[in-house]
Amino acid sequence: MVARRHLLGVTLILSLLALGAGASSAAALKFSSCSQSSEFRCATLTVPLDRSGKTAGQLRLKVAAQRRYPRGAGILIALAGGPGQAGVPFADEFAAGLAPMLRRYRLVVLDQRGTGSSGALSCPALQAVTDAELWSPSLVGDCAQLIGPRRRFYSTLDSAADLDAVRRAFGARKVALMGISYGTWVAQQYARQHPKQTDSLILDSVVGPQQPSGFYLDTLAAIPRVTAEQCAGRRCDGITRDPVGDLSAVVSRAGDGPLRGTIYNAKGRPATAEFSAAAEILSLIGMADLNSELQAQLPAAMAAARKKDYAQLLRLLPMLNGAPVKAQQLSVALNVVTSCLDLALPYQLSSAISARPSLMAAALAAISPARYAPFGAATVGAQSGVSDCLQFPAQPDTTPASGALPNVPALVLAGQLDLRTPAENASAVAALLPKASLVTLRGAGHDLLDGDTTGCVVAALARFAARKKVGTPCAKRDNAIRPVQVAPRALADAAPLRGTTGTRGRALAVALASVEDAISIAYMKLNAGALARSGGLRGGSFDARSGPMGEIVLTGYRYAGDLAVSGRLRLFSSGPRGTIKISGAANGSVTTESWNSARATIDGRAMRWKRDEGGTSRRPAVRGARAPQR
Repeated sequence: MVARRHLLGVTLILSLLALGAGASSAAALKFSSCSQSSEFRCATLTVPLDRSGKTAGQLRLKVAAQRRYPRGAGILIALAGGPGQAGVPFADEFAAGLAPMLRRYRLVVLDQRGTGSSGALSCPALQAVTDAELWSPSLVGDCAQLIGPRRRFYSTLDSAADLDAVRRAFGARKVALMGISYGTWVAQQYARQHPKQTDSLILDSVVGPQQPSGFYLDTLAAIPRVTAEQCAGRRCDGITRDPVGDLSAVVSRAGDGPLRGTIYNAKGRPATAEFSAAAEILSLIGMADLNSELQAQLPAAMAAARKKDYAQLLRLLPMLNGAPVKAQQLSVALNVVTSCLDLALPYQLSSAISARPSLMAAALAAISPARYAPFGAATVGAQSGVSDCLQFPAQPDTTPASGALPNVPALVLAGQLDLRTPAENASAVAALLPKASLVTLRGAGHDLLDGDTTGCVVAALARFAARKKVGTPCAKRDNAIRPVQVAPRALADAAPLRGTTGTRGRALAVALASVEDAISIAYMKLNAGALARSGGLRGGSFDARSGPMGEIVLTGYRYAGDLAVSGRLRLFSSGPRGTIKISGAANGSVTTESWNSARATIDGRAMRWKRDEGGTSRRPAVRGARAPQR
């Protein structure tokens, strides 16, 4: 999630014991074809809204189960992100990612209560807000009032009870759980309540073992480490020697007044843009762990902004605006309701609304600023779940399960660049699971099973599924995309490519950097679910919408302010191919042959360049994610 993180991923757990019903079997579920997948069959399971029986009502949960599975297979339930995200639409993706486990288990996926086809909660006014910066206590309070008293029954404990009902409906004595992000919190809550019914756990991008902080202190405390780690191993050579200092300086300057400058739209038209507060910077870096290309932009953007060149930072500002999403895909109403019920708040939900602001202020004042530096208390408070829930209607409080985690096999996965659920959380949970195997991956962000490009996480899962020692398959692997360079303001600021000299060498360097810059931004947009078209850094535009990144068209694209690049390039795994024209401080054409070679005619003289550094250019990759980017 962004700085206003909330929790990510809800599970489904049901307890028919509360109904006094005996164990049922999968035969009790009436399966039919699934519109989402031919490999799964779908059914509905009816559960009570309130298991105490004091409030009438029922919910119908949508459940999807594999059509084909091994004889004698156990049940593995996969839990999507959120809270609020539907799970059934991701059935095929879960099956692909968990393939090693499916030699012994039948995969079950469901839309958790309040999501998807399981009675998705809907607050149209809140759902329509695509920028979480615009969430407010009044919007959250109005949403809770719209849902009414039944909102009490959408906590994680209610979802955990649902999951046990699913287990019973399949006639399973035990259940294996795979959770991603917030789903790991639901899995932990189930395992604490039902240790004897828990077969094993796979926890990817882990919520910590304690009730999550309403101030998101785990995320805030990890920001300096993650910022520094992104530049470890000399990744930021030529960019910055002090990434944490860059961030601190930019945050401080944003607190003094807007960081203002010009950005360009997809038609190359200029517009004034600004980071109006440090909170927007917090949100931006909080989004980057689900978008590797956005993450790769940050070191250079902060280093340039520290020197008052805001172009690279400002062009990231549109990333704060998410794409519109329907409640059946991701219920924002369920997200805020579950967050307010689950988070550790400095006030009770049973308290008077009028008393909460002073309790929040006192709690924030008691936290050492070192725990959230370089951001200030005002930013932390405004961006917190504590603030969001200030006007949540008064009602009985919910207490998370506190029993010990069970002594069962567990695979715990963490990305070292994850800010939503920092790697420290995974270590803390693994320490409480006697049979846990902890696997961390350098250069990886949130949602490791989807985001790993090295293959080591798949290897870890295969060993775990085969009941072998998992070991440390990711110890020597690195999932990072190399950070982009600081862009020159003008051609004279650029360094010539190695083996070239003078203005022509600088022009060739800027021309190739312009192509790489446009491709990086295109992938950043694709990773965010947006159209792969945008303005240039200092003018012009690009469009890469023709198929799955099959080609890219640059129109007057300006990476340096005085050199325009235009042309159409085909994109291959070996790099872009085609001819571009350059004009301005130098004139001519450049023909790219791969990431590592090009030939050109610049200012009337022919040139040829081939990389001789033994390396390659950055290789962007689009990555899917079952944890919603909101």
